[in-house]
Amino acid sequence: MQNLKHKIRTILSPLLGAGAIAICPACWAGSASLLTYLGLAAIIPFWRWVAFALILVALGGFLLDYRYHKNIRPALLLSLGGILLYLGRYVWGGEGFGGWPIWGTGIIIIMIAVWYNKKLFSAGASKSA
Repeated sequence: MQNLKHKIRTILSPLLGAGAIAICPACWAGSASLLTYLGLAAIIPFWRWVAFALILVALGGFLLDYRYHKNIRPALLLSLGGILLYLGRYVWGGEGFGGWPIWGTGIIIIMIAVWYNKKLFSAGASKSA
């Protein structure tokens, strides 16, 4: 059970947060049709906060992981990716896909952070075995 919580906090949460921001322009475009049809149009004003809440949960998980592998780089990469996501999507991006080079880079950095954090745990597990 503890392992499942760890995986949700450090793998699933950052990827869902990054994915939620990436598809946010599609939400604005589809809010009048698909999301309303599905009964999900009410979440659009809160979408940004839900996405960043997931990334903050992941950052908390990464900081807890720091106690194990003593490497702050995954948390720094996650933070940098989150900042790029915010700037590219909500500051310079507008309602379309105009800021995709910036938030796309942020998503790639978050995916690298998740992979790197998992790699540090795999390396630590093989050393202790």
